[in-house]
Amino acid sequence: MGIVAAITDFPTVDRIFWTAFAICAAPVLYRIIYNQYFHPLSRFPGPWYAKSFSVYGALVSVYEREQEFLSSVVKKYGTDLPIRISPTSLFFPGPSALKDIYWNPSLNHKTKLYGTGALGPPHLFSTIDGEAHKQLRRALSNAPWTIGQLKNRWESRFDTLITLFIDKMNEHASANRTICISDKVAHFAADVMSMISFGEPFGCVANQRDEKQILENWRKGLPFFGFVARCRFFRDEVMRIGFLASWFLPTFDSKQGMGWLMAEADRQVTQREKRNAEEKFKGMPDFMQHCVEARYQDNTPLNPVQKRAHVTLLIQAGADTTATALGSILRFLVATPSSLARLSDDIAQADKAGLLSTPIKYEETRQHLPYMVAVIKEGLRLNPPAPNLFGRVVPAGGKVIDGIFIPGGTEVTTHAYTMQRDTGLYGEDAEVFKPERWLVNDETTLEYEASQFTFGMGPRVCLGKDIAIMEMYKLLPEIVRRFDIQLEAKGTFVVSGGVAYNKGFLGKFIARKSET
Repeated sequence: MGIVAAITDFPTVDRIFWTAFAICAAPVLYRIIYNQYFHPLSRFPGPWYAKSFSVYGALVSVYEREQEFLSSVVKKYGTDLPIRISPTSLFFPGPSALKDIYWNPSLNHKTKLYGTGALGPPHLFSTIDGEAHKQLRRALSNAPWTIGQLKNRWESRFDTLITLFIDKMNEHASANRTICISDKVAHFAADVMSMISFGEPFGCVANQRDEKQILENWRKGLPFFGFVARCRFFRDEVMRIGFLASWFLPTFDSKQGMGWLMAEADRQVTQREKRNAEEKFKGMPDFMQHCVEARYQDNTPLNPVQKRAHVTLLIQAGADTTATALGSILRFLVATPSSLARLSDDIAQADKAGLLSTPIKYEETRQHLPYMVAVIKEGLRLNPPAPNLFGRVVPAGGKVIDGIFIPGGTEVTTHAYTMQRDTGLYGEDAEVFKPERWLVNDETTLEYEASQFTFGMGPRVCLGKDIAIMEMYKLLPEIVRRFDIQLEAKGTFVVSGGVAYNKGFLGKFIARKSET
């Protein structure tokens, strides 16, 4: 009675405040208690705040701290059990879970992270259903993104672009100009992807700028993509309300960025289809031609939206990510003089022996520059360009993953940046840039390669993987062959929305004197 009397003695405003507080606090408290002790995933370790609210992971992404957060939970909870990083998500930190998650056909259903609409119209990357993805990928199976087609049909086009890139860098070197190296290689990557997609590069290398600000606008959209993909309530509830979704989704300017890219795809696909109707296509098919000609098993073509969405897919998914790989590898080399010296010597020796063309061919790097290959693999290990939470949904009835039963409906994932620093596999120096680790013996190399998640794996492996590898195997050794690099600012490796890019990597290219 005393407590009741005390409460009723409160002024009316205070009673209203405490009542409102109790009404608001009760569901929050219930959510915490349920997720901690009664949820089907309650037995798995993880920070209580991440286990209770998906918004925590969303904010971690917005503040560009996802890799640090995941590294910290691995350090705290270890690798024996998957770690719960949201109310419905388990993170497997060790490489032993890769095969069970990404090669199992029953786990080929993506999480809703992919279906937010933040990446524009739906395409292969954002197709959630496994069977639908299988049929769509089969329809596009002849597209020019495999290493065989790239070598046979496109390498000479790569060579032309590399020659132009080297000429432009020589101009900067002659002027003793400080440049943003990470931006320059990004221009090259954007031109490669636009060349394969549309037949001709956009001119980023020729004009030494981010044409139509495609890269800049892509990066600006990453924080929103990261938030909406990770905050379950926002993703599943708010984004389902039509007028709210349209209000939150990014608007596109038809004069620049992704808006211009989609408008350009529409324009060029329309023109290409009109020309194809008038006469049979002549010349080397680009990706746009493959999209126009693509057919499902029942011989039906892609619909108009699919055609246009897929023409831009390689540029969206591959331009800035490949640029990140190129920039990161160069920065690792410049910051590790012993590695750069060894690589420079290897290239000089192969050059002197007449083993290298100008520009260097893909097969020449693969066969005659093993240390260059090791440098690339090590750079990708430490700085994967898209260390996203590529989750899969466990089917009804549950599944055993890495020896542990996981309930149905759980979102399971791994993380390339964290997993590829596993000290159990790479040793106590796992954080160190050490290309030599890839040259110890064939058995070790195979074990490392089986544990790489840089490009994903399984039936949804990265579409542009071979294009990116072709770029790295050709451009990077040519840069080291032609220039010394004077570092002025290392810059930073930024991860936003699960996608990485380099910012502020500054230096000067110093042309090497010819020995002839």
